[in-house]
Amino acid sequence: MTEKHVYPYPVPLEYFPSRLLLSKENLEFYHCFLEKKKINIVINQSGNFSDSFLYLNKGESSVKIISVLHSAPSVAYNSIWHEIYPLRNKFFIEKLKRIARMVLYPRIKYRYRKSRINQFKKMLPLTDYICTLSPNFFQEISSYCSGYENKYIAIPNPNTYLEEQLKIIKTIKKRPQVLYSGLLVQNKRVDRLIRVWRSLEKDYPDWKLIILGDGDANYVDTLKELASKCHNISFEGFQKPLSYYLNSSILCLPSNYEGWGMAITEAMQCGTVPVVFDSFASARDIIEHGRNGLLISPFNLHELECALRLLMTNNELRKEMAENARIDVKRFSIDRVCSMWEKLFDNILINENLSTIENK
Repeated sequence: MTEKHVYPYPVPLEYFPSRLLLSKENLEFYHCFLEKKKINIVINQSGNFSDSFLYLNKGESSVKIISVLHSAPSVAYNSIWHEIYPLRNKFFIEKLKRIARMVLYPRIKYRYRKSRINQFKKMLPLTDYICTLSPNFFQEISSYCSGYENKYIAIPNPNTYLEEQLKIIKTIKKRPQVLYSGLLVQNKRVDRLIRVWRSLEKDYPDWKLIILGDGDANYVDTLKELASKCHNISFEGFQKPLSYYLNSSILCLPSNYEGWGMAITEAMQCGTVPVVFDSFASARDIIEHGRNGLLISPFNLHELECALRLLMTNNELRKEMAENARIDVKRFSIDRVCSMWEKLFDNILINENLSTIENK
């Protein structure tokens, strides 16, 4: 049984009866639900993962299915080396484990790619549309399984904050702060930012690095140990991020990969300039390099340091980019993104009705 949530959702929730994903009980429950509720469209939010195959099994129903990829189609495949090489802690056993990971790297990469191919070969024939966060991800899908390009659609994530929430921005003076906001887990590679900050803080003693978020306890301990010799780093834990975005001048996202990177658009809404590794396809949908943020060659720490120095030194350039960011990010407004979903739903239902008429 799915864990019940406390959050007051605006619509009623239903829970599968069994913890076994593809159990007979779950499939019967799902098929009955589709029929009873007269569902026309199912949005399969797990397009990248194996639980898709529950939602894709629609039985005798004529329901149309949209499978959504919330991450890159390759997930971690393109950055496996950067996942396995770093030490997770300082203990000797971890050093031995890293050697083992390095030796097994070709095998790990082969198996990972094979799992991606299997996922898309099984999923694409069963879904009516596959929705990515960026059209720049289409080529990745085709590299795993081609021939289904007519099913591709791209709809970005909507902005988090409403304009009413951001009116206060005109009254706030930006502080000399660089912000990281997100999970503290291995693939986010916040350690990269801390290593760069060790050089920066010597020349910019008035600036502060704020690390916002929580995650894997071992990785958090590693980050704190790495930052122990720095003076201007603050770990704030899990917090509501809006006030941090509003007060910070720069956002830095040093991840191996992202699907969209909600922290980027959230920061831009608040006039905080993003500095991001160009390591995922949707980064270029969001950031126009030199206009509303900076894209850094993956995973060039020298280039990252130079980019941060540029913004920390040049107040006018930073303010210009911040204003451009606030303007440009409006193209991802909730209204606009909702309209894209509504248009897709309308097209599906219109085509379904036409098909019904033709069959008669």
